[in-house]
Amino acid sequence: MKKLIGKIAVLLILPLMMTGCATDSGLTERETGGLAGAALGAGIGALAGSATGHAGVGTAIGAGAGLLTGAVAGEMARRQKEQTKKEIRQEMMQQQYQPQYAPQPATTQGYAPAAQTTAVRQEMNTKYNPRTGQTFPSNYTYDPATGEELKPLQ
Repeated sequence: MKKLIGKIAVLLILPLMMTGCATDSGLTERETGGLAGAALGAGIGALAGSATGHAGVGTAIGAGAGLLTGAVAGEMARRQKEQTKKEIRQEMMQQQYQPQYAPQPATTQGYAPAAQTTAVRQEMNTKYNPRTGQTFPSNYTYDPATGEELKPLQ
């Protein structure tokens, strides 16, 4: 009985240690979810299998089922994260581009009559992207190309 408990303990602790080391190793959400699911499934399978007298079979079945479930859950988390990033980028772009910067229609003579011309206010670039070094007008909050937050010029 002590051998069985020792094997179960090893089967529970080893996958948990491997999963704990996987957080900053460059694994995707799907891979991390698969590892976590396999570890949890193996532990639950070992416990269920030891109650019926077949701990090894229970561990194998539980690890396989946990791997599949964890990988599916990790992929769903990855897709949700990407969708959220996309929505945030779109929202930032919509907030940044206001109708005052829309292109003006061209006239037939190539220039607008003097009565219809409006003074275009030239704004100084007072914000910049620290990573790219590009400068932007003061009303910009985010870089339109990368979506990164702009910092004020010093």
